[in-house]
Amino acid sequence: MIRDETDVNFNDRSIFLPADNTKGKKDRYVFFSPQMATELKRWLQYRDRYKDSEYLFCTIRGTMLQVHSFESNFTVYGERIGKKDIHPHMIRNNFAKRFLMNGGDIYTLSKILGHSSVQVTEECYLDLETEDLRKQYQRFSPLMNLKVKKK
Repeated sequence: MIRDETDVNFNDRSIFLPADNTKGKKDRYVFFSPQMATELKRWLQYRDRYKDSEYLFCTIRGTMLQVHSFESNFTVYGERIGKKDIHPHMIRNNFAKRFLMNGGDIYTLSKILGHSSVQVTEECYLDLETEDLRKQYQRFSPLMNLKVKKK
């Protein structure tokens, strides 16, 4: 369970996840961008107007949001927009792919995702399509990025 007062650090833009709440049973941090900080603060103001809850994300009753409830709601909302085969893990997969496509390295990604090794990350998230490869090649092409020394 994530409590906003103790687990969310807006200065460092991080959320602390205690070991008992993680799959790998290790304490870890999740980081967020300045834009997400703005959205989280907005959410907290909204939530506090309507619910008295210590949890960052809560149900209508103010109780802790359960994983299975989030997953089923995610699927329902996906179906509402015409996406039949959508699930929460797609967000994680999309993040990993975009992280790599924007120049992030696989070693850092592996740590961010909380994987035990880079091999786990490679097996799970390196399903790049031809278009992804083309874009990355164009971005990092040795010939296109060759710097000519001036005399």
